[in-house]
Amino acid sequence: MMAMSKAKKARQKLAQRGLMNPEQLRGSWNGVKPGERKTPTLQERVNKLHTKHKRNHAGRSDDSFCIYCA
Repeated sequence: MMAMSKAKKARQKLAQRGLMNPEQLRGSWNGVKPGERKTPTLQERVNKLHTKHKRNHAGRSDDSFCIYCA
C-alpha cells in the first residue's frame, strides 16, 4: 500500500472532525469538455464578419458636416 501525503491526511482529519473537506469545494465541469471545440460554419463566419463591420460607423454618411475654424 502506498503512503498518503500530508495534505491528504489533513483533509481526512478535517472530514473526521465534521469540518468542510476542500475536495468537496472543487468544482466540476458538469459535462462540459474543455477540449472539444466546434468549428464555425461558413454562414457563422460570414455573419460574424458582417456584424463586426456593421458596428463601425466611420464608413457611414448621414449628410452632416462640421466646420472647424481656428
